[in-house]
Amino acid sequence: MSTPANTVVYDLEAPETRNRLTVFFRWLLVIPQLILMAFYGIAAFVAVVIAWFALVFTGKYPEGLYNFVANVVRYVARVSAYMFLAVDAYPPFDLGEHPEYPVRLYIGPPKESYSRVKVLFRIILFIPVYIINYALNIVSELFALIVWIVAVITGKTPEGLMTVQRFCLSYGARSTAYVALLTEEWPQISQDESALAAVKAGGFTNDSFEAPAPPPPPPPATSSSFSASPPTPPPANPFGE
Repeated sequence: MSTPANTVVYDLEAPETRNRLTVFFRWLLVIPQLILMAFYGIAAFVAVVIAWFALVFTGKYPEGLYNFVANVVRYVARVSAYMFLAVDAYPPFDLGEHPEYPVRLYIGPPKESYSRVKVLFRIILFIPVYIINYALNIVSELFALIVWIVAVITGKTPEGLMTVQRFCLSYGARSTAYVALLTEEWPQISQDESALAAVKAGGFTNDSFEAPAPPPPPPPATSSSFSASPPTPPPANPFGE
């Protein structure tokens, strides 16, 4: 089993218990992250525009631009999960991958070549994705308010609420990667959980979204059909001659 290099996989580990204090002041605590995210977003937008021209004319995504945009998309995924109360851990300010953070966005390396037609019309292809993402963002905001109330009162969050938040945030992160030209894969409404399971099992990494090669087949058993065997003695003479 292998996964295309431009596949994007989202992973979120919701906390079992909540920090009521940080939940209560969440929309104040996230302000510095939102300010920084705005600057990162402007830089990423410029990078995507440059990458769009490079992809249309050459069919290749410059590696430096690809890595920068991918890191910004990962950062946005972390901040979004924190802002919408899916996690309590404060997001780091830098653009590293941070696999220790409870929100991880696995992005494979760029493809060797991209479809220029898909890149050329990406803004049109993104319209239905944007509509779906806009609707899910409203749902996520409403559920974030419910999570805020429940977490402040009880210090916990029901799994059902977290399932909805994980669903909405996953689509948002994968659709962002799609519009950023990091992947040609149309973002499915529901993520393929087999890819996530493979990531957690160690079958995929961010450096290479290729599953490890299967072990070589065992050597064929040595045939003994040609081995030498003693000749069969002739039947005894019944007349004694």
